[in-house]
Amino acid sequence: MKKERTRDEELADTKVEIGFGSVYADLGFENHEEMVTKANLVMEISKAIKKRRLTQTQAAEVFGISQPKLSGLLNGHFRGYSVERLIRFLNDIGQDVDIVVKSKPRNRKARVCVYHSTGESHSSIPMAAKGC
Repeated sequence: MKKERTRDEELADTKVEIGFGSVYADLGFENHEEMVTKANLVMEISKAIKKRRLTQTQAAEVFGISQPKLSGLLNGHFRGYSVERLIRFLNDIGQDVDIVVKSKPRNRKARVCVYHSTGESHSSIPMAAKGC
């Protein structure tokens, strides 16, 4: 009969790997930055749907897609959607999307960040944890 391992024994054998700051980069996606942008836009779409108290069926109608497609999108299946289409969905549900272009510091690579506005002028909360 096998002796059952304690939680501490199981944790001692657990290997932890430090990531790059993006699960998509960690998984080896070439377009990991775009995937992070899409994920953040989808989070904003989800928030807007909840804020308006819409069902998925109602929101899907607004977006011109089926409810199962919207469900998949909200569950992270957004590879078939362009950033532009996700922005259009936000507009369709009554959200403004502002795009700001600015010079980057010399010490880092250029990036795209999605921010959630707090509603106050020029005040925002970064959606991506790394570098934004």
